[in-house]
Amino acid sequence: MTINQPNTTWQPEINQETSLSDGYKKILIKRLQSLEKVLRKQNKTNTLSPNLVHKTRVKSRRLISAIKLFKQVVSKKILIKPLVRTKNLMNHFGPMRNWDVFYNTCNIYNNESTLENKDLFLQGVIWANRNRFEKKAIIFFRAKADKLASRLLKTISKLFTTDNEPASISFYEWSKLSLMKIVDDFKNSIKTIAYSKEELHAFRLKIKFLRYGLEIIGDAIPIEKSQVLYEALKTGQAILGTINDLYFHIEQITLIQTSVKNQLFEDGLMKNSFLKHCQQLLEININLFRNWQATTTHLIEI
Repeated sequence: MTINQPNTTWQPEINQETSLSDGYKKILIKRLQSLEKVLRKQNKTNTLSPNLVHKTRVKSRRLISAIKLFKQVVSKKILIKPLVRTKNLMNHFGPMRNWDVFYNTCNIYNNESTLENKDLFLQGVIWANRNRFEKKAIIFFRAKADKLASRLLKTISKLFTTDNEPASISFYEWSKLSLMKIVDDFKNSIKTIAYSKEELHAFRLKIKFLRYGLEIIGDAIPIEKSQVLYEALKTGQAILGTINDLYFHIEQITLIQTSVKNQLFEDGLMKNSFLKHCQQLLEININLFRNWQATTTHLIEI
């Protein structure tokens, strides 16, 4: 399957007769190779563009989702180390990604705002923090990228040579059962979710897992059902991503204002218009999520 069109027909090498062992090997190897490729290409970089940070995190997330999906049918010894190391990679790129989004949001706000509402001081502080995290990320990248890429290749080699006992169930049949379990868990979660920052973030991870599960094994259910659900998940993930970013923006603006209020507030150099803007957007997006939640709850019950 392709990532952009998760619900097309099975790849030529994966069909309804493919064994469980052959199916998960092919998918895991593809995900491992995808991350290894970007690591090899960028491990000597002197700068980390927002696009590179995003691409690395997406490929890491897809690999992590595949490992979690197949953890019950693959030897733990083969996948536990790639899982831990890939999560470590994401943790180093996470803060930088947050500041990238924060800076871009503030920049857009300043470009579209009136002169008296612009917050150029805050934009400069954001950029300084972004650069601080970039330096740390580059140091980590140079020290770890080659090693991680080599270890991913070793994992690929192990998967190629692993000879499992034939399973009594095909990859296609296993996919249907596994996907239904993920959907059932998602159904329970969407009904009980609270609206705290932590709960919304945790639910967003569940959305990603189900969405990536559809990308990997979506052909296990009829396309007329999986395609609609997949598009709904993309929308929900985008809304919750915006909410998570806005929480970060608001927290950091508050911290920045608190740290400089004595020297700047009294002189009238520090304004809170951008903070109010973020707070208003947060309220709007939480309402959007409530509407999405109601629609999607109905969708997955059909």
